[in-house]
Amino acid sequence: MSRIYVVGAVNIDISGTPDTAFLAGDSNPGRVILSAGGVGRNIAENLRYLGHDVELVTLLGEDPYSDMIRGNCRQIGIGLSLARVIPGGHTSTYLCVNDESGNVAAAIADMKIYERMTPALLAPVTGELNKADLVVLDANLPETAIAFLCEQLTVPVFADPVSAKKAVRLRSSVGRLTAVKPNVPEAEVLTGITIRDDRDLAAAAEYLLSAGVRLVLISLGARGVYAADERHRGIYPCIDSPVINTNGCGDALLAAAVDAYLRGFDFETAVHRALSAAAVTAGYPGAACPTLRDQLL
Repeated sequence: MSRIYVVGAVNIDISGTPDTAFLAGDSNPGRVILSAGGVGRNIAENLRYLGHDVELVTLLGEDPYSDMIRGNCRQIGIGLSLARVIPGGHTSTYLCVNDESGNVAAAIADMKIYERMTPALLAPVTGELNKADLVVLDANLPETAIAFLCEQLTVPVFADPVSAKKAVRLRSSVGRLTAVKPNVPEAEVLTGITIRDDRDLAAAAEYLLSAGVRLVLISLGARGVYAADERHRGIYPCIDSPVINTNGCGDALLAAAVDAYLRGFDFETAVHRALSAAAVTAGYPGAACPTLRDQLL
């Protein structure tokens, strides 16, 4: 069992999926799910299912959602000993509407609380973070916090850019990352390369590798992932599986890549396991699938 700290977001997720073709501007019969989510928390949950000791370094508000998050993490076994409560704060909330296939059609994220994640707040915990086997960051953190952590951490660091808008927060620190998992728009922000074809994908990966990243996983959605390290390059297709909800697939993919790194798997096996985790998650209506296990991958 490895000890992993995840520094990033925890949300209350409110997700709606229609029963039939989504009709904009109207009330769509379907199902609505209220659950704990957030990129950091989702990655932490997946890592727990894969057998690791996980602590989540995050911010919580003073509201009922905070109690829901604590209960959820307690049930899963995610530690919150380094989480901080912001007086008067509002726990981060993510609202999404999916189309009938489970793909996100629109979303609103209320994540202002993470503006309070400053270097001053993080400084007292960096010593503890450096006792971990690995740290995962997500770009919901402010750029100053990411830069501070990347300067202070001596353990391997994996990062998720979260979105094209937030990926810019990683750009100045990308050379200090062990691994990064952008999608195509995020990779464009990180590299400054416009990605129009597979040659551009390769160029973006090379840029990140030359900057110092050791493992690059560029998510291609339904097409799979462009994966690269010092010796390997290529597009690896998705594993065919039922799709109920794609929200959280990327988080599962990164968690499985972390797991594979810590277990010492070779590149091909690591990529296959990461794609397997995404496929398992796609067949579950929530952000993380509770049946995910090392043996299943």
